[in-house]
Amino acid sequence: MTFSRHALLCLCASFTAGAWAVDTAERHPIYDATTPRIPIIQPKATKLAITTASDKRLTVGSAYPFHQEITPEAMKLQGWRGERCSGQLAISTEYNSARISVRCTPLSQNGEEIPASVRMIRYVEAGGTITADVISSEDTCNHAVGVHRAVWYEVNIPQDAKPGRYTGIVTASAPGCKPVEQQVELEVIDAELPAPKDWKIHLDLWQHPQAVARWHDVEMWSKPHFAIMRPLMKRLAEAGQKCITCTILDEAWNGQTYDWFPSMVRWVRGKDGVMRYDYSGLDAWIHFMHDDIGIREQISCYSMLPWHLKVKYFDESTGKWAEMKAEPGEPSFEQVWAPFLRDFHRHMQEKGWAEKTCVAIDERPDEMVREAMRLVRENAPSFRIASAVDKPSELTREVYNISPVLTHAGSTMGALLRERKAAGKKTTFYVCMQPLVPNTYTTSAPAEATWLGLFAAANHLDGFLRWAYNSWTKNPLQNTDFGSWTTGDCFLVYPGNRTSIRFERLRDGIEEFEKINLLRSRASESPEAAAIIDSMNVRLAAIFTVERSSRRSHAQDVQMARDIVSETLQSLEALK
Repeated sequence: MTFSRHALLCLCASFTAGAWAVDTAERHPIYDATTPRIPIIQPKATKLAITTASDKRLTVGSAYPFHQEITPEAMKLQGWRGERCSGQLAISTEYNSARISVRCTPLSQNGEEIPASVRMIRYVEAGGTITADVISSEDTCNHAVGVHRAVWYEVNIPQDAKPGRYTGIVTASAPGCKPVEQQVELEVIDAELPAPKDWKIHLDLWQHPQAVARWHDVEMWSKPHFAIMRPLMKRLAEAGQKCITCTILDEAWNGQTYDWFPSMVRWVRGKDGVMRYDYSGLDAWIHFMHDDIGIREQISCYSMLPWHLKVKYFDESTGKWAEMKAEPGEPSFEQVWAPFLRDFHRHMQEKGWAEKTCVAIDERPDEMVREAMRLVRENAPSFRIASAVDKPSELTREVYNISPVLTHAGSTMGALLRERKAAGKKTTFYVCMQPLVPNTYTTSAPAEATWLGLFAAANHLDGFLRWAYNSWTKNPLQNTDFGSWTTGDCFLVYPGNRTSIRFERLRDGIEEFEKINLLRSRASESPEAAAIIDSMNVRLAAIFTVERSSRRSHAQDVQMARDIVSETLQSLEALK
């Protein structure tokens, strides 16, 4: 399938120091899909209302949550020290448009304060609906007739916060209206979640630096490019990310994204017929992600087995780009890859990265994977194999990092999972175009994203993989659809370092993953503690199963899991 893409724009961009002073996060107009519904002249609102909006999607055309009488009720949050707590609010101006603003007080308890923030959630077109998903940085926006404005409330509990009950207020205002208030209550639990750099989850969300360059009209690997990527990739690191996504050839996925996925290694065949490899782009990217951003566990290199089974190179004899086939089972496969692997292995050893490097493979048949594994063992013995595969096969025991789709994750559990853990191997799972539920699409119920982290924890898996962190569409702030993919499948965050409801809820599930594993580490304290942890494990395993995953009970499942975690902590503390 061929898609229209505009990757070459970024290659032509050149900026002076003066031009760089422009706010690059906003080189494109700020967009909200409700904008066409807002008149040029804004009438004053007649009445404001604000309420909690649970974790349901707010969409244009839906009356929720003002479909019934609103009763004053505090937004109630609970978290460990070091945890992020958040919630969605909704504002209504009844029948008129208006320019509305929100603000919030710190959360306070007996003179102690915890800062909080409140931001507007922007709407995007998604699969035929207009839905709230983009968590912006603004606290003011134009509000359309017939739309309930979604608002995001967030608090990052300091690790030294005193336990107890904190209260705060969110205030919404608009010209001509009496401001309205929403009470917030936060219970800080006497338990500590470590900083994200110390989280154990093996999170692998694939990055796409070319998309950032194209959207912001900057040159790949330039100082402006890295400056723009820094907060976006820091956000990823602060969710527990462990893997750096690298490309060692051009378009490993044969053009399945709007933006080009170029090789970070430049293959050059000299006039003497000898192939040379320029690693400067790859090195710049890895140094940035590894040293600056702090993602240091795994370097995933795609791929010896691209979907097109071709390698693009520059031929100095002709002065043109050319391609060569490299298909497993054919002599050309070894002729192409053995010299590269030897040189690449030498280079990564010199950089100190060889032990972290994985030759990454995406959805390739066993006979191809075996050939790749053989060449890696013979020519790059420090490298390992990472494979995302629909359904694990007999090769599952051999691959260092295996990630089946959720619906086949059960095939890696039980005795096989214990065997892999004992061997120091990583076992995760993924979602993509399947299953439709649970997932992290723009239209997915937010609790589905949280459910994924709890599924990993309940089943003792090492983590989670998702193929696209930021493979943006042409204008992701306007529309999250792309090609035949389910809307939002290609990315979880937005340009300008804007997060989303689904990314934040995925991060919530990762925090629950960490809490569950911290509690498990206390099983060795006593036989009584071990029994408490056993009970927790049994209860969680009964909820988070492959069979239950497609049910529409994710919000209830998440709440049950949180109750189990809370009860387990209380029971352990009672033993002291």
